[in-house]
Amino acid sequence: MTTWAKENVISSGLQDKKVRFIIDDVVKFVNREIRRGNRYDAIIMDPPSYGRGAKGEVWQFENNIYDLVELCTQVLSNEPLFFLINSYTTGISSTVLQNILELTVDKKQKGKLECGEIGLPMEDSKLVLPCGIYGRWERRKKCKT
Repeated sequence: MTTWAKENVISSGLQDKKVRFIIDDVVKFVNREIRRGNRYDAIIMDPPSYGRGAKGEVWQFENNIYDLVELCTQVLSNEPLFFLINSYTTGISSTVLQNILELTVDKKQKGKLECGEIGLPMEDSKLVLPCGIYGRWERRKKCKT
């Protein structure tokens, strides 16, 4: 995946920008960032449906996603821009992601919530092949006075 991500950096014309790839357990990484006091303006999350850690820990999207999002809110800046989650886990509604974002991110920072399906348009057809779901929280723009 990292190789693919590096190829995407090049194809996006961003090879001269500072891009850092971190291969780590996300919970351990976020906990370290909390201790270090590091903050982020945006989070893009693409968690797996299922996985096992190095010590046999089990990750299941439906059992662990809420806690992960709640943990990640602790590394958001005081004025975050957005928090995006996408998932390819079958049987989960996009409304679940919207509700999780409302109960975690939006509880601390009022913003705009959105959710929906991710899909690929089929050639020579008006049909869309469903591929997953997304939930997005975005900071509300401040009005100029």
